[in-house]
Amino acid sequence: MADATDRPGTLREEGDGRGWWSVVGRLTAALLVLAAVYVGAALYFQDRPASGVSVAGVDIGSLTDEEAGAELTREFGDRTTEPLVLTLSPDGGSAEEVERIEVVPEDAGLSLDLDRTLRGVTGLSFHPARLWDHVAGADRDLPLYGGVDEEALRAEVTRLAADYDTEPVDGEVGLTPDGVEVTEAQPGRTVQVDETVQELEEAWVGQVWGEEQGPDREVAGVASSQRPELTAAEIERFTEEVLDPALAAPVVVEASRGEGEQEEEASAELARRDLLQLLAVEQEDGALALGIDAEATLARVRQDLGRLERGPRDATVRLEGSSVEVVGGQVGYALVEEGLVEAVEAALAETGEERTVAADIDTVRPQITNAVAREWSFSQMSSFVSVFPSGPDYEARTANLRTGVGNVNGTVVMPGEQFSLGAALGEVSEEAGYAEAPVIVDGELVMGLGGGLSQISTVVFNASWFAGVQLDAHTTHSFYIPRYPAGREATLALPWIDNLWTNDTDTPVVVRTWITGDEIHMVLLGDKQYTVRTVDGERRDVTRGERREDDSEDCVDQAPSEGFTIRTIRILLQGGDEVARDDFTTTYAAADEIVCTNPRAGAR
Repeated sequence: MADATDRPGTLREEGDGRGWWSVVGRLTAALLVLAAVYVGAALYFQDRPASGVSVAGVDIGSLTDEEAGAELTREFGDRTTEPLVLTLSPDGGSAEEVERIEVVPEDAGLSLDLDRTLRGVTGLSFHPARLWDHVAGADRDLPLYGGVDEEALRAEVTRLAADYDTEPVDGEVGLTPDGVEVTEAQPGRTVQVDETVQELEEAWVGQVWGEEQGPDREVAGVASSQRPELTAAEIERFTEEVLDPALAAPVVVEASRGEGEQEEEASAELARRDLLQLLAVEQEDGALALGIDAEATLARVRQDLGRLERGPRDATVRLEGSSVEVVGGQVGYALVEEGLVEAVEAALAETGEERTVAADIDTVRPQITNAVAREWSFSQMSSFVSVFPSGPDYEARTANLRTGVGNVNGTVVMPGEQFSLGAALGEVSEEAGYAEAPVIVDGELVMGLGGGLSQISTVVFNASWFAGVQLDAHTTHSFYIPRYPAGREATLALPWIDNLWTNDTDTPVVVRTWITGDEIHMVLLGDKQYTVRTVDGERRDVTRGERREDDSEDCVDQAPSEGFTIRTIRILLQGGDEVARDDFTTTYAAADEIVCTNPRAGAR
């Protein structure tokens, strides 16, 4: 009975344990149900924004991602097609300088970034607050974000910059005979592409536009001005401070020469028209300066002051009949150029009497003064006579001799100067009085203008030989002509062959020459320095030509002449002592005898 009594008590204890676990089980089941519902809700709402969520004022609550995207595209899609307004003003200039350029977003790589816009409001989340928002509503307005293809945006801004950018235009100031011409300077402008891309990108990504900004979506781009090297300010400064004063009144240059009653005065007025031609505007490193043409200024001044100038005249001599007469020199006057142009330039900035410049006139002494000329004395240095063929057959040749002698007579060779027979004869032409007569060409006589002048050359050579002056250049004939001294004669073939000597004395040498009958006389008058001794060598290596007949109409009869070599020496003596010598060796070719058989030969 005792066991039976105890058992029920035992059973009651076990029954209490099973009830507790039942409660636990029921609670667990309820929790599992709630968890399932929670997870299910999270799964359900993972692709839907909570109710009350909006983007830039557009409600997208409880819509799926796809529905929300479609709604936002519908509401905001025109933002990618309607132009933005890019405002550009170089260096933030005035409103008048602002230029507005339309930028179509979709052409510039600008789009709507809906993924970023909706990021965080959809997707699987077990956060209670997120689920509560779905149940109770969130009341959240999200920003709308834009997307940027930076490469495309940069390309579009670069393209727009190519149309916007301008190069600066330098100003210019020019002087013309009609006055001053001014070209205004124009600054350039350049879009700063990197900065402008950044401004557009930031504005577009943030989608800063709303109803309160009105219909124009403006973005301030970045542009800079390009200053011209020569600015309008520099032109204005230069014109007002330099150019206008320079042209305001004439610049007067005054000068005088002589003293007392002999004083002469003159002035040159550089009027505005003159200054416009003499002055020039110079530019360097963006600054203007006024330059002056020094050569032209001196030439303009000389137009009025030139009458005060006169070149000096050296003392010289001239032949009067058979005597030498000294012609006195005279001083000259010359405008002092040094510092004159600078003085004119300085006067351009002055006013009143300060615009008058005093120029100096210098006295210029002759190189050969009268005092030097008074020391000159003249006597016969040498003389030489040469007989020439005469008669009717030689009329043209004789006429050439007379013309040539007349031109050479009276030639003055100053100390240190060189005598040129070609220069003394003048132009050998028919207009100058010369005619055709026989000349030697390639060893034969032919007709040529000035034929016979070689005889004057031979006379000159011998006169200079015996005068003891410096012999510079002479050429002997190709074959020997018996009327001339062998080895001491000279031909002439201008302009290739001349006869030259130099007056190496301290006194002028005057050439006196004349014709008497069939003789050419020449005397050199001056200061004889030397006694001249001549040594004529023996003829050697003698050759003879041939007799030839010529039936051509232009044939000239030619006498035969032996060929030979001869040495000739000129020895200069002073006080009986030799001081110098000239040694010449001449080789003559044999001349053929030419007999003209054509009856018309020589008919001229």
